[in-house]
Formats: sequence, structure tokens, C-alpha cells
Amino acid sequence: MFAIFVLFVVSLADLTLQAEWTYDRENQWPGVCTVGRLQSPINIMSQETILDTNQVHIRGPLVFRGYNDVELVASNNGHTLKWAGVRNDQAPILSGGPLRGNYTFLQFHFHWLSEHAIDGMKYPLEVHMVHIKTGLSMEEAMERSDGLAVIGVFFMVNRGYESAHALEQLAPFVPYIKNSAQNQTESQKVDITRLLSYDPQSYYTYKGSLTTPMCQEIVTWIVMDKPLFITSDQYRLFTNVDVGGDFNYRSLQHLNNRVVYRSVASCASLLAPTFPGTLLGLLSCLSSTLHAGVNKGVGAVWNIKRKLFGDGVKKCAKVA
Repeated sequence: MFAIFVLFVVSLADLTLQAEWTYDRENQWPGVCTVGRLQSPINIMSQETILDTNQVHIRGPLVFRGYNDVELVASNNGHTLKWAGVRNDQAPILSGGPLRGNYTFLQFHFHWLSEHAIDGMKYPLEVHMVHIKTGLSMEEAMERSDGLAVIGVFFMVNRGYESAHALEQLAPFVPYIKNSAQNQTESQKVDITRLLSYDPQSYYTYKGSLTTPMCQEIVTWIVMDKPLFITSDQYRLFTNVDVGGDFNYRSLQHLNNRVVYRSVASCASLLAPTFPGTLLGLLSCLSSTLHAGVNKGVGAVWNIKRKLFGDGVKKCAKVA
């Protein structure tokens, strides 16, 4: 009975309004989607971010508790593939970094192409891990500017068995929820730490919104800057899912004078993909971009430039 109750609560926390909205008609989205000033996703320009060396905004490291072996149920809500928790008493807890207090894990879901961009570069896939401020109901969280915290992690496509690690526990369940009419899977144990960047203390953070209607501006975003690698087969598995179209990412939104902070760890050298891996990721991005239309997100030419000739080391030009 308890599990059923928790599933009902999680369904309320879906954060994707089950109404007639589509990604190719963003100008018709309800709520504050077209009028808000703190909308997400954004293009993060690394040299315009603030390195928070004095811990004015980022106060210490992020702390992850209980992210191993979490009981989750997978589903397709017609807009994304989502894995949601079923036992509230064992939900992972996130704290530290830019957060004030604890945040309880609700669910993670995927977007292809990525929703955020870094220095004009989009990635093939992005996962969002949604957390609610501990102790709040969903209705209460929707009324607070710090009601939710969402971690974003990017994925690059690369050849090799080692690239399968991040998604290998999820991939077998995708065919069962390929169509939105297929309901949901049985619960499964998932090691969510596999979906975290290999350096989870290296990230950007800013105040933003949900990226689906009603686009409430209640999210502390934590966007990790070092991507994980997946195989081309895994990428195709996700992009063949029925989500009402060929893509499920929102267009980039205006920054509107917001400050984007970066953690001290983000000044370390980036993992440089091999040339075949970079080319494979590029082709995957271009394939999806051509299906979606190059008018959305960042221009394909700029993506090519950044993917082939991107910086090996990030420059931290601004210091708080």
C-alpha cells in the first residue's frame, strides 16, 4: 500500500504537464514558458561564468547519499523516458555546493539532443536528475524559488565496451517502454552513480526553470561539465523511442543577466575524446539535428567547430 501511495506522489512530481503540448510548438507552451525571465536551458559560455573561489555561492562540495541500488520504475510519458523512485524512505539525498539544505531524489529522465549547451556545443544526450527540497510537498516546492534542484549530465558517443557502462543497466528496459502506450516496467535496482560525471564536483550552477510546461522558475541547476561516454547502439536505442517526434529538447533560452557560477574543480583539464569518438558523437548530433531542424538550438556549423577543435583546458577568466 505504501509503495502505491509513493508512486501516486511521484506521478504528481512528473514535472511534465500531461496536456497537448509539443516540442515543435514551443511558442504555444502555457505557464511562464514564453514570458519568464529565468528560463532554462541556456548556452553556458565558460569564460563568462564566475569562478566561486571564495565560496560565496558554492559552499563546499556536493554530497551524494544513497545513490547506489535505488529501486526505480521506468516509464514513457510521451515526452521522455523516466526512472522514478518507489520507496520514499530510501530515496537518495543531495546537499552541499550551491544548495541550502537537503534535497530528496524524485526521478531522472533523458533529452536528445542535450538541452544545455557549453560554449555553443550541444551533446547527443543529457540526463536530468530531479530533486525536491526535503520536507516540502510538490505544491509547496512549486511556490519556492529553491523548490527543486536538478543535476544535468552530458553524454558523448564513443566506440568500445567501456563506453557501455553508464547506460548498460538501463538499456535492457528501453524496448519495453519504447511506446508511450506501453505503461511502465517492473521496479529495478539502479546504481544512479553510474549516471554522474566522473568528476561530480566539476560543474556550472545557475537559477533557472523546468524545461517543460509550466516552466516554473524554481530550479537550482547543477550542470556537470565533463561528459560520460555511451555506445552508438545505446544512443540509437534512446533516439528510436516514441516521444511524439524525432527529438525532445527545448530551445536555448536567454540568460537575461543571470550569473552562472562554476566550481573550482571545473578549472581542471577536460577529458579529451579520441578523434573517432569525437567524429562519432558529431555524426550522431548532426543526424538528430537534421531530423529536428537546424533552426532549433545551436547552429550545426558551430557545433562542428566546437566538437572538432574544442578547448582542452577551460579558462577561468572571472573570479568571485
